[in-house]
Amino acid sequence: MVGDPVVERVALDERSWVDVVRGIVAEPEAVHADLARTASWRTGRTYRYERWVQDVRRTASQSGPRRHPALVEVATWLERRYRVRFSGITLSEYRHGGEGLGFHRDRGMIWVDDTLVALLTFGAQRPFLMRPDTGRPVIDPDDALRDAIDLSPASGDLIVMGGRCQRSWLHAVPQVPTPVASRISAQWRWTLRRGEPETDPTSRDPRYFSRPTR
Repeated sequence: MVGDPVVERVALDERSWVDVVRGIVAEPEAVHADLARTASWRTGRTYRYERWVQDVRRTASQSGPRRHPALVEVATWLERRYRVRFSGITLSEYRHGGEGLGFHRDRGMIWVDDTLVALLTFGAQRPFLMRPDTGRPVIDPDDALRDAIDLSPASGDLIVMGGRCQRSWLHAVPQVPTPVASRISAQWRWTLRRGEPETDPTSRDPRYFSRPTR
C-alpha cells in the first residue's frame, strides 16, 4: 500500500458522501493476477423479477489468514480511518465488457440509513456510476444517466460510499460495448443498524455487517 493515501471526499447531498482514494495499492496488476488465479470463484443466483436469475459476475470471499496481503493492508487502513470493524472481504469479477450490473443499492445490509461500503478495484478501468434514487421507475434509459456521476476507478483505486448512500443513491457498473479485460473488486461493508430496516424480500438474507471497533 502507498505510504500516505490522499482522500478526496465528494459530498453527494447533506447526508450522503463518497471518498475516492486513487492508487492506494502498489502494483495492483500483480494483485489482480493473484486474485484471478487463487480465489475460489463461483457463479451464484439472484432472485429478481419473481424468478431466480443466474448472476453475470463471478464472486468469491476471503477471510482469516487466507486474505491477500494487499487486502489486509487496505482493510487495516479502512478500520483505522473510519473507526469501525468491517465485514469480511467479498470479491466480484466482471470478466469482459458484456458483464456488468445496473443501478442498485446494497440492500443486503438491511439497515441502510448509515453505512460504509468500500470497493477496491483491480484490473480494467470501468465506469462506476452513481445517481440519486428518485423512487420512480426509469422508462427511458437516458433518464438513468441524466444525473449520474462517473467515478471510473482505475486499478488500485478505492471508493468508500458513506452516510445515506445506500438509502438515497444508486450505483452501477454498466456494460461497455468495447473489448475490455477482467475487472475485480474487493468489497467491505459496515452498517450502524439504525433507522428503518429494508423490508424487500431480497434483503432478508441473514448477513451481519455491523461490528463496532472496541
